[in-house]
Amino acid sequence: MAEHLEGRSRAAFETSLPHVTSWAATLIRDHLGRVLLLHKSGAGPRAWQLPGGHLNHHEYPIGAALRELTEEAGVAPGRPLRLIGLDFALPANGWTGNRMGFFFDGGRLEVEYMDACVELSGEHDDWGLRAMDDWCTLMKPPDWQRIQYLVDAADNDTVAYLHEMGQPQ
Repeated sequence: MAEHLEGRSRAAFETSLPHVTSWAATLIRDHLGRVLLLHKSGAGPRAWQLPGGHLNHHEYPIGAALRELTEEAGVAPGRPLRLIGLDFALPANGWTGNRMGFFFDGGRLEVEYMDACVELSGEHDDWGLRAMDDWCTLMKPPDWQRIQYLVDAADNDTVAYLHEMGQPQ
């Protein structure tokens, strides 16, 4: 580490490094494999997304995924969370730093449980439980494709490594 400081203080060195905004989300499905998505309030009709959000300071991605799942949908995972995807993007669309998403598989839940438990936060105005083929026409294509890669990773016990908000690498 000392060789990288080049005579600078640690604080000066750290401020010279790229800024990264990190977020985490959880894939939840029912026993038929249908995916739980939340609709972002005021973001247009095709703004469906996995429960998730930005990491807080001093928070691990898995902790953020659990917190956001509870805050946004009022749901507990059906299994211990397992990493199924990483998505890295360079600055774009007004973001000044890199963006890093961590995706986890939260298992499968009974439909009755979700019907009784899903309680939306103020960030969302609707939720749905549909097969990926059905979500295809309701979502922006890149958003749908990213979730499809994550479903495939969960089904195959792999980890999807994505770039630029959903493109595989």
